[in-house]
Amino acid sequence: MKSRKTYINYLALAVLLLLAAVCLLSVSLNNNQAALSMPIPLTFSGEYSYDGENWLPLSEEAELSALRGSVILRGHLDGEIPEGAYLYYYRNHIGVSMYINGEQCALDPVSQCLSMGIDLMSSMCGKEWTSIYSPGIQPEDELEIFLYNPHDHGNAAAYRDFLNTLCCGPNPEKTGLLQRNLETYGQPFRIAGELFIVMAMILLGTAMASVFFRITIGGRLFIMALIILFAGGFFIFDAIDVCFLIDLLVLNTYARQLCMMLAVSCLGFYLCDVLTGKMQKAARAAVLLSALLNAVLIVSSFTGAAVIYDTYIYWAVSQWLLCPLLAVCCIFQLCRTGKKNALALVSGILMCTAILLDIAGVGSSILSHGNCSKGMFCILFVVHIAAAAKGIADDYRASVQVQKLEKELQESRISIMLSQLRPHFLFNVLNSIYYLCGKEPETARKMIDKFSSYLRNNLASLDQKTMIPFSREFDHIQTYLELEKLRFEEELTIVYDIQADGFSLPAMTVQPLVENAVKHGITKKRGGGVLALATREESENYVITITDTGVGFDPEHYMDDGEVHIGIENVRQRLEHMANGTLKITSIPGEGTAAVIIIPKKEDIHAW
Repeated sequence: MKSRKTYINYLALAVLLLLAAVCLLSVSLNNNQAALSMPIPLTFSGEYSYDGENWLPLSEEAELSALRGSVILRGHLDGEIPEGAYLYYYRNHIGVSMYINGEQCALDPVSQCLSMGIDLMSSMCGKEWTSIYSPGIQPEDELEIFLYNPHDHGNAAAYRDFLNTLCCGPNPEKTGLLQRNLETYGQPFRIAGELFIVMAMILLGTAMASVFFRITIGGRLFIMALIILFAGGFFIFDAIDVCFLIDLLVLNTYARQLCMMLAVSCLGFYLCDVLTGKMQKAARAAVLLSALLNAVLIVSSFTGAAVIYDTYIYWAVSQWLLCPLLAVCCIFQLCRTGKKNALALVSGILMCTAILLDIAGVGSSILSHGNCSKGMFCILFVVHIAAAAKGIADDYRASVQVQKLEKELQESRISIMLSQLRPHFLFNVLNSIYYLCGKEPETARKMIDKFSSYLRNNLASLDQKTMIPFSREFDHIQTYLELEKLRFEEELTIVYDIQADGFSLPAMTVQPLVENAVKHGITKKRGGGVLALATREESENYVITITDTGVGFDPEHYMDDGEVHIGIENVRQRLEHMANGTLKITSIPGEGTAAVIIIPKKEDIHAW
């Protein structure tokens, strides 16, 4: 029995070892197959010539510029390409023809057109990964490669791109391993581009919904969405493996170029909306001229008058003029306005600088172009998202504070109205009217009318949450002072100097100050005094001054007065939050008090 159990254990162990061996063998075979199938980089060594007569050694320091014209390469590959395998290379807007030991093995349409003197069709111009079938290329075989550049500018490194991407791989129709290998480099850019496009769609939807619901949010959101949309398109169409995903060569080329042009144009319009004055006019004129040039270049490309790649130089020159102008305007605007729109202005300066660096070719490689703009755009995208999140949080806190402040102001309005409707004042006014009924009935009727207007205005102020014309406030002040004049007669002298009345202010702003001047200043002084109300218009402000020759008070200790400071602080808060205005009070004990209200002209009217 024990022996049988031992055999069973050995058998189970053997099965487990066999399964483990099968798994290891399977993994090993898969790894070997993958290793054999992966593209193998190749190096071409030899010499090159631009005229077929003068030959120079091909090295890393060799001046192999596509802008110098077509070039002939002659030499050998450092590895074998078995029969049935493929020689891959990256064709960056150039033509390639190849000979092995004198026999032609490759001739693309670009080379064929150029060799026959036929004009290049726009559909042939672009960047793509391509391959040729190997008849069995050995390291000792002599290769002769003709590289043609149909363009006068823009792709100086195209010949280097060709040499740096030579590799041996399996049949692309069966494996697609080269595509998967390149996805490692292209996928981050595509993911970023897709993220930007999704965000742009959200912003565009928000902008269109705001129009539908008649919500004013300005045009900046719409322009910002377009910038993000076109930048996302540039990220996607500039990826090194985009030709595997979208095999329409001309579409890839046109889409990349259009996204680049439109993104920069939208950036210019966005900055024009932030700038002001003469800088805005200059920037807007430059951006419109640049946009007009873009339109001409695009139309000429679509009509076949020019290959779109050849239009790049004209666009680049226009940006060398436009971007420095926009950056300088942003710098001057930033110095003028300080923190206002500072994030947008700094972003504009940085993006214009990055665009100029990209046009100069800084940081570009075969894997990605426009790296300065891409990196800067990603950084600014994150910064603006963080700023937007902070703005939303601040707005929420502000709304909570507004609700709290509105409640406090409502309570303050009730308190001040109740203080104005003090029984002593009411009884004195009614007694004065009663006295006039016997002696001067007509005057008594007028005073009753004014008294009812006074009460009606006080009650109406409880529900008044918006600015009112100064003339309306002045009428209420006159009514109040006439009632007080009825009581104090010669002890109260009133002087008006109204030089400006075409402005608005919060309700019950001046009247409480006038009442404080009468109640706590003039009536407490033996023999009374003079109350003066004056208004004037300045270049940027309206100024209201209330002065009295009453008893005055010590400004450092006036908060100890439970009656005076309630009305003053109420006025100060409503001026600040509704009109961005200020209240300044000065007083000298025994001489009098002066209150000065300053209301800016160009402030928005807020409701509370």
